[in-house]
Amino acid sequence: MTRIPSAAASHRPSAPWRATVALACAALCWLGPAGARAAETLRIAATRAPVSLPLYVAQQRGFFADEQLEVVIADCIGGTRCLRQLRDGKVDLATSSEMPVVLQAFTQPDVAIVATLARASDNLKLIARRASGVTRSEQLDGRRVGLVVGSVAQYVLETQLLDAGVDPQHVAMVPLQVEDSVDALRSGRVDAVAVWEPYGYAALHGADAVGLRLALSGGYIEHYNLVAGRALFARDDELARLLRAIQRAEQFIVARPAEAQAILRQQLRIEQNFVDWVWPGLGFRLSLDQALVSTMEGEARWAQREGHVAGGLRPNVLTLIHAGPLKSVDPDAVGTGR
Repeated sequence: MTRIPSAAASHRPSAPWRATVALACAALCWLGPAGARAAETLRIAATRAPVSLPLYVAQQRGFFADEQLEVVIADCIGGTRCLRQLRDGKVDLATSSEMPVVLQAFTQPDVAIVATLARASDNLKLIARRASGVTRSEQLDGRRVGLVVGSVAQYVLETQLLDAGVDPQHVAMVPLQVEDSVDALRSGRVDAVAVWEPYGYAALHGADAVGLRLALSGGYIEHYNLVAGRALFARDDELARLLRAIQRAEQFIVARPAEAQAILRQQLRIEQNFVDWVWPGLGFRLSLDQALVSTMEGEARWAQREGHVAGGLRPNVLTLIHAGPLKSVDPDAVGTGR
């Protein structure tokens, strides 16, 4: 008699099929839940200041994690020091204003800007020591002014002096670390300083405020940028995911400013009075625009004209911009002509 197979027997998988299933299960276990890939790590040297807020928000709100990225933020002070960490291979990216990128390009054109994270219209301050008697820029002729050499503060100072009719060669430029600027004013080591926040606020506020703010006439807008070494350009997919997370953070800042400010206070351990001081001068929107290009071109001409770099060819600033990742995220944000 022919045996009619039972239902269980007729659906029993073959040995090869069982092996295939076992391999698939092993692969899923190796990939993790839902087949997700392991998070890729990117290290960013970011200046410890309000302009870094998009990075802080993206990290705290989990936007980096949503893009399968593990981002490690290393604090630094000023773009020059952040770029040094990038040059030394300690990080994958750095944040900086455009000036240190331009100056470095004269000797080491091995980094490029992948996006502007923020613009600051009031981040740079020219502050005189109250006891010096200086109340206007033109009175700095023959005085001592502290600044970080090679920073955007030097560019703003020198262009302001020229606008005021003062030859920068007639001013004694005193090299300082920016965190020492308030003490240098208080001790009388310098008559004025060119600084950025939060050091401007520290010099101008408090019961023992030592500084008096001098008006600036140039209308300089600082571009605060994310900068990568050229070795990272082979990883444009990661850069695009990084920028997508930052874009979400900037949308969060615009839509929910009170919550964003709370993150800023927590990250920098600062008070709301300082946040209120800087907030009106900050703008958060990812971009690579013509204004950035024009500013960099002006800074490169200034650096050569004033002898701050060795002679030779001036770098083409368009080569200092890597627009591909941002174009893939938001084509409308790119207007550099590249």
